[in-house]
Amino acid sequence: MDKSYPMAACYQRIPLEAAHQKNEREKIRSYGDRIRNVDHGTFILLVYTTSGGMGPKAKCFYSRLADVMAEKKHQPRSHVVAWMRCHLSFSLLRSALLCLRGTRYSAPTTIDLDGLNYQATVVESGILV
Repeated sequence: MDKSYPMAACYQRIPLEAAHQKNEREKIRSYGDRIRNVDHGTFILLVYTTSGGMGPKAKCFYSRLADVMAEKKHQPRSHVVAWMRCHLSFSLLRSALLCLRGTRYSAPTTIDLDGLNYQATVVESGILV
């Protein structure tokens, strides 16, 4: 996962989507050969900005993931997408805070997706769907 700052000087003259595509191309060029030749695999590159924007391949990945999760959990896709965006936003926020203040180690927490009520979570968070 690559996170970039969209307001950096090198991105001021190009649209945000072009910056995402540029970052994706650079990372694929950096890692693509090694993944194919050494690891004998493929990968989907997820490029994000520090403000929560996503590259084109990340958007496609999240769209497909939302479809699969909504179908599997019998939830409305809009609620699953809202939950995923909220979860992603908080993950990016935690990552940025970690960079600013350093680590205060705590055991990682897990989310029980089987018992998660997406609709209630979206309603409680106040996210507009």
